Amino acid sequence: MSPGAAIASVLAGVALATAHAAGIERSIATAGPAAAAESAAAATPPGLDLVLKPHAMGGPSSYLAVRMTLLNPGVSPGQTLVRMPLKIVGIPTARYDGNAIVATDAQGPLPLTTKEEAPTPQAVYRDWNVSRATVGDVVLTYRAPPRAVTAATNNGPLFDLREEAGGFAGAGIGFLALPTKEGPYHVRLRWNLSDVPRGSRGEWSLGDGDVEVDAPAETLGFSYYAVGPLKSIPEKSDGKFGLYWLANPPFDAALLGERITALYATMSRFFQDADSSYRVFMRQNPYPGMGGSALASSFMFGYNAAENPTLDKLQGLLAHEMTHNWPALEGEHGDTAWYSEGTADYYSLLLSHRGGELPTQKFLAAINEKAAAYYTNPYIHLSNPRAAKLFWTDPIAQTVPYGRGFLYLVVTDAAIRGRSHGQRSLDDVVLELYRRKTQREPYGIPQWLDLVGKEIGSPQARRAYDAMVSGTLQVPPAGRFAPCFRVVKRPTRAFELGFARASLNDERIVRGLDPDSAAARAGIRNGDSIVDVTHLEQARKDDRQTITLVLHRDGADVAVTYLPRAGVVAGYGWVRDDAVPESSCKF
Repeated sequence: MSPGAAIASVLAGVALATAHAAGIERSIATAGPAAAAESAAAATPPGLDLVLKPHAMGGPSSYLAVRMTLLNPGVSPGQTLVRMPLKIVGIPTARYDGNAIVATDAQGPLPLTTKEEAPTPQAVYRDWNVSRATVGDVVLTYRAPPRAVTAATNNGPLFDLREEAGGFAGAGIGFLALPTKEGPYHVRLRWNLSDVPRGSRGEWSLGDGDVEVDAPAETLGFSYYAVGPLKSIPEKSDGKFGLYWLANPPFDAALLGERITALYATMSRFFQDADSSYRVFMRQNPYPGMGGSALASSFMFGYNAAENPTLDKLQGLLAHEMTHNWPALEGEHGDTAWYSEGTADYYSLLLSHRGGELPTQKFLAAINEKAAAYYTNPYIHLSNPRAAKLFWTDPIAQTVPYGRGFLYLVVTDAAIRGRSHGQRSLDDVVLELYRRKTQREPYGIPQWLDLVGKEIGSPQARRAYDAMVSGTLQVPPAGRFAPCFRVVKRPTRAFELGFARASLNDERIVRGLDPDSAAARAGIRNGDSIVDVTHLEQARKDDRQTITLVLHRDGADVAVTYLPRAGVVAGYGWVRDDAVPESSCKF
């Protein structure tokens, strides 16, 4: 996966997982003797040794020391040795300005020059180029400072390195400068724990403690690291599943770990991937809101302790992100996000229900919440390409693929079940696409259309797909979730912040105020400084929830409360048919 694709995979609020970290080893192990012999005959991957040494001092003097050894990289003068983003989807990284990265090789000091690549909507990368040809092994050393965050920091993908409770946690893309060579490296990760409390340990998405594995350099970036006095469920890793944290949460971590362990077992069985492993990391945020990002065989989520997130809410978040470990379509994020996010929403709920972790009434409430978020989205009628152009600047636009994909998959599943008289379902299509992904066969949009076309007819499959892409309203069919649930009309009001969502970014100045909006009627003005916002996430999901902005204007703070809603729009949902027994609620 290219850096741009990996970046895009985690952008829609809560991000999409990259390929399995252990995919290289599993593909060799399952491909048979001929493939194994071919692999053995292939050239040994180049070596990359990584030593991470935490210095968690609880203040500005804290850092994570990095020592990376590239075994005989053979880089020519003027060529790039390593690269990393300065900022990625709005999240600042360690940057390493000036001479922060020191390089040496067999000839001694290795002078480096820096160059910024052309910016993209996702990131600006910096290259470190060598001034002369490298000789032998190259050793790079640098110190990664943790990012300082406050209650005013914007929520976003969890790429940055943070200090917490005597340790560090973050994604490699936020603090690792990595080589650009494609293909796997023979990676040896070691933790130097001499400067952290006794009993500390290091964890990586790809394994516990010191790890040796063949993996692309990109996997080092798009994976998670946590080190320090970590707690975990299970207390001692079984190598299959783990939940890790540093600061004690305001919820029952043991019960959460028990629930998601059971969920992961159900999901891995469904996708016929029982030998896989997965790690979940959690950390506290000083700012409101909850969210997270899925990377290689792992997920990290952040929460605000004062908000006391419920176990049900956390379970739903983690179920969604764990599902990202399997279904995906190859292609550009803007073209395929409906599938990655739609299947994550759909199967996180469906498999939770099938596994007994989501009772029928909670399942009903969850699918209605998905439907409500879709019908009240102000961008509901934007085409997929137009919505994709707003992904990087507007979190509400980022949610378009979730609801749209979920409803389209519900419609598609009902069509398949109807055509086959209940003998086949969406499961058959999704599992076949996942099989093709694991076997490195094509698994893009053409394959989706071909497989669905074989189930319901190619013309119907094409028409339904084109309608979804164009932003045509998706209406839930009466047959799906019947007879347990009935479809009902639910007119609602679209969410409308009233000013440019980018106003809530780092500058935090009101821009683009709609003079006809509830925000304008409440007294908000262009140019107001935004000191604080409350209940924004809740208001996006509940059309009765007001939000309050604390604004700084004319030397004083003023609080403005309003209902961020526009006019009435069409909506649909489901209700329980009480005449139908629970035994008929099989989805």
